[in-house]
Parts: sequence; C-alpha cells; structure tokens
Amino acid sequence: MLEVLHVLVQLLFGVAAPGLVIRRDIARLSPERWARSWNDATLWAAAAAFGPLALVVHFARTRRSFVGLGLGLLWASAVVAASTLIATAFPS
Repeated sequence: MLEVLHVLVQLLFGVAAPGLVIRRDIARLSPERWARSWNDATLWAAAAAFGPLALVVHFARTRRSFVGLGLGLLWASAVVAASTLIATAFPS
C-alpha cells in the first residue's frame, strides 16, 4: 500500500510542480511574451505529458533566447531535484 502512495505522490508532484512554475511565470510576463505563452488547457496538458521538459519548452518559447533555454533547464533541474528528494523521503 505504501508503494501506491509513493507512486501517487510522485505523479502528482511531477505534474503540479511544472504547471505551477509555468503559471507563476506567465503571471509575470510582459504582454509580448505573454502572447507567446500557453493557455491553461495546453499548459496542464504539457505538464502532464512531459513533466519537467515542459519547463524547458515554455521558457525557450516565451523568451526566444538562450537565456530562456537556460532558465528552462535551471527550473527543470530544480523540479527533478525536488522530485528526487521527495522520492527518497519515502521509506523502502
């Protein structure tokens, strides 16, 4: 039963964390960058399907620069690291 809870927590975190980071970023974008961002349905579909990789695409798409790509990689790494910490918090 503990394994099922572990999988559910990982699944929920793997979708929620990228989605919330992207939503937070969209709220702070300039109008020009906001126009290139995803709508809510696409945002959550990308977060569910691709997880942290959606962060890389979002930041690169809205910034259209290597800085955006770097930000996306940085946020994706942070989400993967947090997911790893959550995974190790569960006893085997």
